[in-house]
Amino acid sequence: SQPTFPLAVVEMQPDPERVNGLSLDDEDADLDGQSAVGRQVEAVPESCREVAEPGSSASASAATASNHEDEGVFEIRDFTTASSFERLSHQISLAAKRWATALKASEGQSSRDEGLLMREGIDHMNFRYELVFQLVNAPPAVESMKDDRLGLHAFPTRAHRLQRWFGVRHFVIVTIRDQNIDLDSARTVLGAAALAVRSAAQIFSVPLSCFVPVDGGRKKYLGELLEGQQRVLYTTDLKMAVDPSLEHLSGLADFFWEKIEVSSKDRQHALMVGARFTYSADHFEPLLQKVNRKRGQVELPQAAPVGAGHAADEKELDSVESVKLHCLWPSFPLGSFVDDASYSELDPRAAPYWKVRIIRSTAVPLPLTQRLRAMLDFRKEARTVLSAEHSVQPQMPKTAMASLTAAIQESLESILLPPHSEMIAMTEECMGCPVVPAAAVHDEASGSSLRQLRAARAGDRLTRLAQLGSGMRCFKGTVTLWCHMLARMRSQWDALERPGPEETSPPTRRVSARGTRAEVFDDGVCLAQQKMEMLQRSIEECRNCLAANSSPPTPSSSSSAKPLLSRRGEPITSPVLMAPALLTEDVVLQRDAAAASISDSAERAELHGREMRSDICAFKDANPTACLEDFLSWRNDVEGLSLEPFPKEWFAELWEQTEPRPAAKQQAKLFEPHREAEMALHYLENIEGTQLLLQLFRVLLKETLEELSETLAAAGGGPAYLRVLRDRAVSATLTAFSSAGTRQQDVAEVDAEAALVGEIAEFPDEELLQSVLAALEALESAIRFASSLRAKLPGQAEALLEELLTEGEADVTSPLQRCAIERLFEKSRVLGRGHQDSSLDSDTGDEQGIFDTLPLAKEFVLQLQPSDAADASGASSRRLYAEVRERHMRLALVRGLRVN
Repeated sequence: SQPTFPLAVVEMQPDPERVNGLSLDDEDADLDGQSAVGRQVEAVPESCREVAEPGSSASASAATASNHEDEGVFEIRDFTTASSFERLSHQISLAAKRWATALKASEGQSSRDEGLLMREGIDHMNFRYELVFQLVNAPPAVESMKDDRLGLHAFPTRAHRLQRWFGVRHFVIVTIRDQNIDLDSARTVLGAAALAVRSAAQIFSVPLSCFVPVDGGRKKYLGELLEGQQRVLYTTDLKMAVDPSLEHLSGLADFFWEKIEVSSKDRQHALMVGARFTYSADHFEPLLQKVNRKRGQVELPQAAPVGAGHAADEKELDSVESVKLHCLWPSFPLGSFVDDASYSELDPRAAPYWKVRIIRSTAVPLPLTQRLRAMLDFRKEARTVLSAEHSVQPQMPKTAMASLTAAIQESLESILLPPHSEMIAMTEECMGCPVVPAAAVHDEASGSSLRQLRAARAGDRLTRLAQLGSGMRCFKGTVTLWCHMLARMRSQWDALERPGPEETSPPTRRVSARGTRAEVFDDGVCLAQQKMEMLQRSIEECRNCLAANSSPPTPSSSSSAKPLLSRRGEPITSPVLMAPALLTEDVVLQRDAAAASISDSAERAELHGREMRSDICAFKDANPTACLEDFLSWRNDVEGLSLEPFPKEWFAELWEQTEPRPAAKQQAKLFEPHREAEMALHYLENIEGTQLLLQLFRVLLKETLEELSETLAAAGGGPAYLRVLRDRAVSATLTAFSSAGTRQQDVAEVDAEAALVGEIAEFPDEELLQSVLAALEALESAIRFASSLRAKLPGQAEALLEELLTEGEADVTSPLQRCAIERLFEKSRVLGRGHQDSSLDSDTGDEQGIFDTLPLAKEFVLQLQPSDAADASGASSRRLYAEVRERHMRLALVRGLRVN
């Protein structure tokens, strides 16, 4: 007779450690690393996503069932007399067939290292049943081995616990949402699942085992597999006290022979054993992170001496939570080693395989990326700032309600804004940084792909302000600091203060194709930085004027190696010219827009008439007998300026109108420092909030990428994995701030157009910004992780760094590497006991080493292998897994039974 439903289940609160029916056991994390639930990605392709989702259409289920009508499978069509057990089994069988369809469709599409995962949900008798199907791809080295053979695959890492306990790679777990299943009900559910899977067994290339968690599944599972004439049972047992008779291999072997009811003297079978001892290092020397407050840069973490004090500007950061060492004996016949209560020949030092695995800490902050996220959080507040200067001035409320609102806002700002003394200190810190550092100009000359960001230079004033502004709790704090800095810069302009010794004159360059001597600022920096450089050049020009008591003419910037001759054969003298005009990006855009709106070429050329008249006057004064052709030849050959933008008739008209006059006696100046300085300060003081935030964000983003790149360079380029992450971060950044990411506008045009009336600066799309931050987080996390590993594994063990970064684990292959690993664990044991043993610095071995203590866990796998091929099928399903810890032990038994 079939049992009736509903099952005897006990209602319980949802367990926060259970995810979709699978639990996350901290004990398993010591042995397996990340849980399979957190690691696995649903690899079912889009074409099969519909059949993988719960609640698929009835037509899809019917189509799947019709494909197997001729297979003679277990299927119920008349439900009038079907029991609850049969209904549940039928629904599970339909889910199994959808899983088989998804497997077939995904062949050749899944990665070699990943398995396939599918979740199904079915409703039955007012309960929600959840099914998790999983197929773990076997490594290439394991596929060629038989299932009844032990090896390194017997102790998989980063695998589901069922694979480690029972050696299964293809299984389904049936759970009931928010319910604990007792043992009797678990057997009923397991029976329904096993019958359902057996009906679809012919379409699975790898047998599908069924499991049901007992009492929540944290400690126990019950499983079954029906395949052909064999029935395989999976059982687990957890003992909260270690049985002394089962603590060693000899006692486990006797227990195994008893359970499988086979005599240990039966020579038809050979009992093979695999063993793994796991040691854990959880205490490390603190990593000290020194913060350079002047530059805002974070130096590489380094290991501090044991017992050393911590300075005020040092923070303890460590990306490594613990280090696990697995000492493995993959496979050996029982009797090869003695292991009993009195003596053991299983020496971890002599284990044939060592594997080290790193458990990364998830609580380590990433300060470089966090400050970028903090700055992005200011975007909403920045939209309300129409002018930086006006936003920090006190407002005069006109109504009682407005007065109350202003009072509340002031009280909030007093909490969020830093104190006045701290704000003044930060202002002086910004002013202590040069507008244009000399070293940064030299570095920029070599060229960098990050110039496309149009940000600022490393170590300059704007970069420091961006660093400090990102630490504010509100955007008004950043704007207040900005206005304080501008007030100090205006006072510098009023007093014409001399630039500091670390500053250099802002670089400018000509654009020969434009045909004028006007120079533009570096297009690799943002518009705000260009305006600050314009202010400094204006101060320099005024100081030069005061020193010479006149406008200082500058000699021509070019000279001909071969003297240029006039039409009459006389040498042409290069005149002393007026200092050229200096243009920022917004002025260039305005001039280009004005030129594009003028159709007449002569009128368009008149936009540059002042420079042409000044140059013609100076040229005529230096060359009285020269003609227009001589002037044009000199301008093209000596000055290197193009003549195409200007019509020749216009040149001829200017030539006739101008009189000879040296540059020193000309009144109209090409570069007017007072006018340009006030225009630069006006732009900086009245910049909109979003425009300011966007430029500061780009500045901080570039500085972050440069700092991380310098960290890699300091480590000799770093592992290839880190260089790949760095290239991905740079690529994501340039993609986000390219024309595609900024709505078909170049970054420079975004700043320039935002400076014009009616234009609004916009950030790139949110998806692109998040991809940039994700790439930076991956890079920063990996760099900190690599720095921590270098401090822990110096010398020969550093060769493991690349594999530890990419895989999280590595094989220890050389004796020197084993010595370094053992030394790390010795230090961890001393630090854990609170000792400060100076003898750790010596290279002598310790007789009472880490391997003389009990390991974190001892694992044994005993598997019966037939010596007679005729009995291979029965012996292949006899397996015992044992995990022995200090206070508990777990046993998992696989027994195969013949079914007639």
